[in-house]
Amino acid sequence: MKSKTIAEEEDSYTDRIGWNASIGTVLEDNEEIVEEPKTITHQCSMCGSMMTIPKPKRERYRIVCSYPQCGHSDTVGI
Repeated sequence: MKSKTIAEEEDSYTDRIGWNASIGTVLEDNEEIVEEPKTITHQCSMCGSMMTIPKPKRERYRIVCSYPQCGHSDTVGI
């Protein structure tokens, strides 16, 4: 149906394009804490085999090669 006059009602629509600062989160508050790996990899200097070892707590440490025929020990500093 058509009306002969335009309704005098007020339009309540508002355009909301873009970022809304009142709603949302701040990125700095939601940063994830990245943990350091609890294991490290080391390559034997004698035979070249790769070893995965627990992360040492000291600054200098000694690693004995896990390959049975090698048995070489490396002194490594972090």
